[in-house]
Order: sequence, then C-alpha cells, then structure tokens
Amino acid sequence: MKTRGLLLTLVLCLGGLTSAGAYQLSPAGTSFERRLAQKGQPTGERLLGKLVNWGVGSFGSPVHEEITNRSLDCEGDADICSDPDWDPAQAYILAGVRWNDDPPFRFESSFGRYSGCKPGETVRLVVQPECWAKVFLDGKKRAKRGEKLDAKTAPLLVRSHFGDMQFLHAMGAADGELPEVTRARILMWAEFTWHVATKKIGGGDIVANQRHIAGIVDVFGANGWSVQDLFALGNPNIRKPDYLAAVAFGSLFHTVQDSFSRAHVKREQPIVGAKCEGAAGTFAAPGRVMEFHSYAHQDADLHSAADVRAAFSAHWSSGKPTAVEVGRSLAEFYGRQAPWSEVGPFIECLFRLAPDATASSAGDYAAE
Repeated sequence: MKTRGLLLTLVLCLGGLTSAGAYQLSPAGTSFERRLAQKGQPTGERLLGKLVNWGVGSFGSPVHEEITNRSLDCEGDADICSDPDWDPAQAYILAGVRWNDDPPFRFESSFGRYSGCKPGETVRLVVQPECWAKVFLDGKKRAKRGEKLDAKTAPLLVRSHFGDMQFLHAMGAADGELPEVTRARILMWAEFTWHVATKKIGGGDIVANQRHIAGIVDVFGANGWSVQDLFALGNPNIRKPDYLAAVAFGSLFHTVQDSFSRAHVKREQPIVGAKCEGAAGTFAAPGRVMEFHSYAHQDADLHSAADVRAAFSAHWSSGKPTAVEVGRSLAEFYGRQAPWSEVGPFIECLFRLAPDATASSAGDYAAE
C-alpha cells in the first residue's frame, strides 16, 4: 500500500509541477485513474526518486478537484469536496480537468533525444514518466531562452505549459502578447470544447477542419489530429462519446478555473451587483481582465503559492462571482446541453477586458 500511495502521489499531482498549470491538483486521483496508474509503472519509490532528482517541483493540493466538485454541488467541508472520488460519476470530468496539465502526445525523434523516450509511442506521465519529465524540463529551459514553442517546434505537453497553447491555462503565449490575442484563443478553445461537450463535434472529426470556430486553424492547422487524438491518444477508455464529451467539458472547466488564479490573470475587483451584458445579462459579472500573465519569466515558487488552497480560500471570500459560482453556471449549461449561442455570451463575459488591459508579462510573479 505504501508503494501504491507514493506512485499515485507522483502520477496525479500534475497541478504542482511548477509550470503554467494553475490551481493545483490532487496528489491522489480518481479510482479510475488509480487503475490506469497500476499498469507498466516502476515502483513508487523509484519514480519518487527520479522526479525529485529531475527537479519537477512540489506536489499539489486538491484545489482543482475542490472547485470542480463544489461546482457540481458538493456542499461538504474541504476534505469532502476535495476528494477525487466524491462522485465517481464525474470521473471523466475530472479527467478532463487534469488533461490540461498532462495532455497525451506522441513522441517524435525531431523533439530531441532523451533516455526513456521512444519515437512513435504515446507519452503521458502515467505511462512514460521518464520521457515525460525529460521533455517537460527541456521545454522549460527552451521557454527561458525565449524560443518559440508551437506546433512546428514542440510537442503538445511543452506547448500547453510553455508555448503557444498556454491559453489552456488562461495565460498568454509569451511576454508582450496583446490581451485581445490571448482572449481570442481562450474563446476559441471554449467554443471548440463546448461543441465536443455537447457532441456537435465528434471524436473522429479533425480538429483543424472546424473552421467555423475562429482561430482554430492557427493552433491546430499543422496537425491532422482528430478529437480523439487530442483528448484520448493512447487511452481508449475515454473514447466513448459520453466520456469524451465529459473530458472536453472538464478541460473547459480547468481553463475557466485558472482564470481566477492571480498567478495567471490580473482582474479588477468585481463590482457588487454588476451583471454581464447582452444575452448573459442575468449572470453576475466577474472583474474584468487587466492582464493575462505569461509563465516563461515567472518565479515558479511565487506562481505555485498562488495555486494552493489558501489562495483559493482567499479568492472564495474576495467577492462574487467566484470560480465555484461560475462553475455552477457552466455545469447547469452542460447538464441541459445548452447551445453555444447561449453559452458563448457568458464565456465572453468571463473574459471581458478592462479598457486599459495590458500585454502579457510575468506580472507580480517575475523571477528576480
């Protein structure tokens, strides 16, 4: 039992990897993920030693789980609502919440030569931890050097944490990115994931072919990925339409939750009684976005300090709507499979820009 506990701690604490993944994730996953983690793994002690030596960072607290479960109507204390198995029926939503931090990718020889990496094989922390860590840390170094990390130069893991897909975490791709660009990428992702979550886009559909979604070709045009390739590469367990839909919804949940982390987004203080505009006018409006931060030049320790439960607790009491209340609205939309024409105005309201919004930077989390 001790070995298994260590293994689960390592495999599923993705939010605390000192990366762009914001609010931290549980050191223990759902029972579904625990079953997956038992396959093809080195012992927990060996993996623990490797990750410590690699400097992959500290282990996280279950903040994403708590926000998600509370959004899905958990009313218990922190210990109850942070339990990944609070409602096993929501396991695939939680898998989607985790996806943003550990997206599966196929390692190619053009990515570099690292021990533990086998060209052509699918990489996830749960199945190829050594390769995963080597690719992750190399991406971190490349970002610090100011390299452009996109579909032509980096795998999905690196792009999502350090490159052009940091919008998955409500962040800019690099210092100096205009807020309008970051916002457009976030809205693109929201629309895409919503169409998958409501099964308007199927698992076999090619992501880049969804040209009715503005900007999707810019991000995915260099790849021939299907929706299944994107969300379920190497994991056939989640390819059923209902499961894939839940994973996509969980990914959107993650992006929205991250936007309420101060290490990711600087917002105005919400105005009491303020409402969204237009079709979303019945919903409380969060503070407008003053800056989407970018990660490359942030101090990892300062960033992580904004992602633990204490920071979430402070946010929870700082003014409405909170990430939980916004999540409950999204869950209500998802439960009745609302059309994008109804959901889109609400998402746009969540990411309204302040008139003086500035380009991305490390913000107050800059490394010295």
